[in-house]
Amino acid sequence: MSDFWRRLKPVDVAKWINFGGVSGEWTYAPDQPAGMAALQTEGVAHLWNVLSKSPVALLADEVGMGKTFEALGVATLLWRKKPDAKVLVIAPNRDICYHWRREFREFVKSHYLCADGHVKGPDNEPMPSVEEPLPLPKLTETIENQAYSDRLSKLYITTIHSLSGLVDSWDETVDKTAAARKAAQSLHNRIMAATDGNGFDLMIVDEAHYFRNRWGGSQRVAAADSFFGKHDHPIARRTLLLTATPSHTRLEDVRSILSYFIDEAAIKDESVEILMRNYALRRFRRMEGQGFSFTKHQYRHEIATPCRFEDSPQNEMFFALYQKRLIEDCGETHEKRRLLYGYLEGFESAGPDEHSRETQTVSEKPEVEHSKDFKAADDTELLQKMSRDFRSIFRSAPDHPKYDGLVNLCTPSDLFRMAADRPLHEDKHLVFVRRIPSVRELTKRVNERYDELLAGHIAETHGWDEEARLRWKKSNWSREVFNEMAGASDRRDADSEDDQMDDMEGETDGVDDHDYLRSRVADLFVTKKATDGRQPAPPTDCSRFSLNLRKTTGIFSMLLEPASDYRSGAYHWHYHFVQGGKQRMDFAKAAQMQRMETRTEFPREALDALRPHGADQREYDAPIGTIWGRVFDHLPAPEKSRLVEWATARPRIAENFANYIKAGFLFASPVIVELYGWYVTFERGLADDEKHANVQRRYRKFLDFADLQIPNSLLLKYFSSAIATFEQLCTKIIDHEVDAWDKGWRTLTTLSSPAWYASGESSHRQHLILGFNSPFYPNTLIATSVFQEGVNLHLQCRRVHHYGIAWTPGDNEQRVGRIDRLFGKVNSLLQEQGPDMSALEINYPYLKDSFDEDQVGSFIERKYAVEDKMDRCTQGDFDREIRLNRSGWEVFLRTPVPDAVLTDPYPASFGRD
Repeated sequence: MSDFWRRLKPVDVAKWINFGGVSGEWTYAPDQPAGMAALQTEGVAHLWNVLSKSPVALLADEVGMGKTFEALGVATLLWRKKPDAKVLVIAPNRDICYHWRREFREFVKSHYLCADGHVKGPDNEPMPSVEEPLPLPKLTETIENQAYSDRLSKLYITTIHSLSGLVDSWDETVDKTAAARKAAQSLHNRIMAATDGNGFDLMIVDEAHYFRNRWGGSQRVAAADSFFGKHDHPIARRTLLLTATPSHTRLEDVRSILSYFIDEAAIKDESVEILMRNYALRRFRRMEGQGFSFTKHQYRHEIATPCRFEDSPQNEMFFALYQKRLIEDCGETHEKRRLLYGYLEGFESAGPDEHSRETQTVSEKPEVEHSKDFKAADDTELLQKMSRDFRSIFRSAPDHPKYDGLVNLCTPSDLFRMAADRPLHEDKHLVFVRRIPSVRELTKRVNERYDELLAGHIAETHGWDEEARLRWKKSNWSREVFNEMAGASDRRDADSEDDQMDDMEGETDGVDDHDYLRSRVADLFVTKKATDGRQPAPPTDCSRFSLNLRKTTGIFSMLLEPASDYRSGAYHWHYHFVQGGKQRMDFAKAAQMQRMETRTEFPREALDALRPHGADQREYDAPIGTIWGRVFDHLPAPEKSRLVEWATARPRIAENFANYIKAGFLFASPVIVELYGWYVTFERGLADDEKHANVQRRYRKFLDFADLQIPNSLLLKYFSSAIATFEQLCTKIIDHEVDAWDKGWRTLTTLSSPAWYASGESSHRQHLILGFNSPFYPNTLIATSVFQEGVNLHLQCRRVHHYGIAWTPGDNEQRVGRIDRLFGKVNSLLQEQGPDMSALEINYPYLKDSFDEDQVGSFIERKYAVEDKMDRCTQGDFDREIRLNRSGWEVFLRTPVPDAVLTDPYPASFGRD
């Protein structure tokens, strides 16, 4: 045993790591009830001790319990004892790699206690350098290039997916498995040579259940076997495996995963129970609230939502004929279970012509087994042909009640009148489907439902009658019809005589392949550019209003500026200058100067850049306030206190938050529609002479009008919610310094639709993760299996919908685990109101009295039978048979059990060997 791997106790860990935070408010006491901080402290000590006597340890704590921090606890203690230790993290994909990089930095800053010069520097930054996440071949080159450098990187990050991509050959005669094994062996040898035969001191494998199919014959398995190395020549001296579902599909998964790192002969006769006891740590998550700790069975509520055809016989007939044709055409040539699953996927892929076209062109490389994110199935061609026939008769695509049922669940009945009574998190929904066409179809339908609500509000503020509203709706909320009805197509406001804008333009560059999925009403607020020689779409009254809120040279740009003191202070002057022979003014930059010029936290060169060339200062005829200043007095006490703390002690955070809230209001929320409605109503109430009055006076009058609307507004709800989660969003979810006052939030400018999707073909997944964890759009996130594991989506959401059921209980648990996590919305609801309100809702929509009900019912019944055993790692194979029995399965849906008690199956222990 190396000297630095000597055994530890939790009190030893607590000397260096405080899972309660570096403030020291929490301390480890073994005789006190075990909260999560204590469990994590004990977990680090236990794992360290396993690794002190074994080459591998398995951290199998329940999903959402903080396994990343526990693993980083082991790594930081290793660096403390061996400062030149090299640690490799292997995570499923690049998104999760970036999450590890963020978590490492946050862990060192917030939980590692001492600036010891080994792990933590005097500026609270990590001392071990972190390599950019790289594919294995590039990572190997990096290590070779650093072999003779004085400063070696200490934390390397790569992807599990790169093990599957070592061989890129379309030659069918090539044995890709053998080629992958050879390529991985070469990388193994090169790394060992570059490190003088030492390899890595510690390797952390995240989502280790990806390696459960030990004998599956895949490229990934072959590559992993060679890269990890034999037990007598490993790539890493110690390996820490992480998975919340160690027996993902069957009990033998545990042995399969461990066998990469332990001599197979030594464990082949050991029971899984003995293996777990010797190598693993498995505890259940506990959510703390109201002085108690709650297990998942005390707050999870499973709901099955029946969907019916009701009065649509033509659609019911379509799917009856479809089922008959499916059995006739495919029954003799396809394995039965896959055929039956295809029936459900047929429902999901039904849609208009453009979906059928895209189904043929989408290309995706699934990063998980079973090719779960289908782009086409055995029934695709049949379904497309029948859909075309249906449209030729009924002039519309075949509908399906399961779509409508989910859309009803994911959209509010009203957005604006009920704003004061409805918490924003109630509008957040995470939906899982099985294949790509489903995400697009559901995205389109949810956005269409939101457009009904948004357009209705706009029409109401304009005072349009029902006939006018119907005409606009029939045009699919077009810009042209809106301009004609609004009567403002040629209008320019008095304060809008130039086009100078701030850095947050939010303009589109043309037609996107998926524009047909986006919100049509949100598009009214976008300024269109000319592209490819085409004329830009005409501006609208909405886009001009949005533009006026962003142009620093217009007085209405002051509306969304923070208060001068970040509380309720007003502004007293603006810039005046001459440009191109014209008198110009700049309001927003002058406001920023007034906020920052007396604060030493902001660099002088930044202030110098704010002043336009040759500008002087002109006093307002009376002080100018902002919406921020009016909202301040209406904020709940906790949010008001936090804002005061930022304003007083951390103004850079307040300035960063100002950029964040402005971007969210303008581009990624219904607040822009609410503000526009206020402005239209305000202008309709003005006399003609008032409409052309002094622009400063008109601005102040509008601000007074808006002040009356704030108490029951969406704006107040969004402002309050944004404050509550801002710091956690910056530090835990995205790569954004919480005090990065000079950085914009352009990501939010791309999230203009209430619903969007994440699949293997979608880009900018990090944008979606940011938006969904903020109070802003998307409200509904529809995802395939790419968001099933390793992604945090928990800050604002408490509802998950399984539109397409998961393949196994392990997959199902991973899905739910995206929002059932520590320090998220579920956790905060338990702290506020306890488990009585069913803090976490898990919904299974299904088509009543159909084979779809058979599938869902069979899965729920089997899941109920196996999940307790899965939690304790004692189950056998999961039976996927579908039973044609449509009665009684609902009793297997989980509902909160207030007095449910769970004992950890494989807890941390610190007795003598």
